[in-house]
Amino acid sequence: MALSSKYYLEVPAASLDNNKGEIDRINSLLEDFTGIKRIDWPIDLIISSLPVIRSSNGQLTVTACRDGDRLSVISVESGDTRSFHFGIAIDLGTTVVAAELIDLKTGDTLSSEGEINAQVRYGEDLLTRLHFASQGGVNELKSALLDTINKLVDITCKSSGIPSNQISAASIAGNTSMTHLFLGLDPSSIRHEPYVPVVNHVPVLNASEVGLKILPYAPIFIFPSSGSFLGGDLISGVLASGLTKSEKISLLLDIGTNGEMVLGNKDWLLACAGAAGPALEGAVAECATRAKPGAIDRVVIDPTTLEPSFSTIDDKPAIGLCGSGLVDAIAQLYSVGLLDSTGRFVLEKHTTRWQKINHRIAYMLTEERTGNNLPPIYITEKDIQNVLRTKAAMVAALTVLLNSVGISIEEVQKVYTAGSFGIHLSPESSIAIGLYPKLPLNRFIQLGNGSLLGARRVLLDASNIDEAKRIADKITYLELNVHPTFMNLFRSAKYI
Repeated sequence: MALSSKYYLEVPAASLDNNKGEIDRINSLLEDFTGIKRIDWPIDLIISSLPVIRSSNGQLTVTACRDGDRLSVISVESGDTRSFHFGIAIDLGTTVVAAELIDLKTGDTLSSEGEINAQVRYGEDLLTRLHFASQGGVNELKSALLDTINKLVDITCKSSGIPSNQISAASIAGNTSMTHLFLGLDPSSIRHEPYVPVVNHVPVLNASEVGLKILPYAPIFIFPSSGSFLGGDLISGVLASGLTKSEKISLLLDIGTNGEMVLGNKDWLLACAGAAGPALEGAVAECATRAKPGAIDRVVIDPTTLEPSFSTIDDKPAIGLCGSGLVDAIAQLYSVGLLDSTGRFVLEKHTTRWQKINHRIAYMLTEERTGNNLPPIYITEKDIQNVLRTKAAMVAALTVLLNSVGISIEEVQKVYTAGSFGIHLSPESSIAIGLYPKLPLNRFIQLGNGSLLGARRVLLDASNIDEAKRIADKITYLELNVHPTFMNLFRSAKYI
């Protein structure tokens, strides 16, 4: 059963033999359909629905949300509107907010869009925003995020030809800080030991309470978190992967603005989190850019000529390297001998691609293109070192997880990759530089946007709400900052 349900009713007219009130007669039919005796109506919904009820000739569609032994009425429409039943899944990304408009009757995705999170004007990284929040900026951050979400609602509705007041449910997943800011809660405590959030489990709210511009009483499910650094986006990804349904040990790698991983099966879950994605973002690599049209996403270097070739997103003129292109480039430089295991260029291998940029040697992927005013694209040792630090953090974290439960990497049967970077990274290149564990390629499953996928599943099947809560309560979190071996493992893993 979807997060919201539609019931077509043929309500008998009042008579001397049936003198129940208008709402009571509707409730009686709803009870027959659902077996639920407790049916709640907001008083202003009763008031606004009376003209519809009285002009419908008894033919009504009631939209409601089932919550245990309670049914909450969301809307009343004249006639049979069961074929118009829509929900929206939302991923509260730190950098990009994504949304999918779903037909809850068929399960089809009608529109899928993403928008840069308007909070970036207060800081590209989450820590900067948390600091701003602690200085009284919570409401500004909430407003910026809500503007982004409502813009996505508008875009997805317009592209599908569906009025936003036809959306009767929303499912939202985001990291703990983003969830707090969406709710207008001060997340400052997340920054300081003992790193405690205001709330992990958020009750089902309605759209008017959170400012979402859909049906005012549409239920809003917000994925629970497991703490400050394991948010609802990760819980949603675990739900989407299905790893808690299997006896086999699996690993979920979620590489976004932060890097998070979950190891386990149906009996146990162990997780950790830390900075990872920043080394793959434009703020760190000189020629890096977000994954958008024109971003170089794949790189190949000819082992004989040492000349590069590449592809770009949407085949547009190259404007920079996105995360997957950056990892590909490093793997290729190493494989053809232009890079050693420490991440340093092997300048003894002669190629015209070596050039000095800003007093540093760089490998040139493109030259300056004066015809279309595009700058050159290149990779430097500093860029490579940043990626290797990310790789070292991921390796150290995974080693800590494996050692904590006494298993080897070979015992991991499936590796689910997700997150804004994990979606696009090549498993071959990621394995080549050590970002992903060295396992057979057939064990890797690209989950896509796990946060959005899990949110979608809740929309279509509300029983997943209980599973999401169970996952959140089941995860054991390892705090890497205080782990005795993490830094030693990190230092020893900064090699290709």
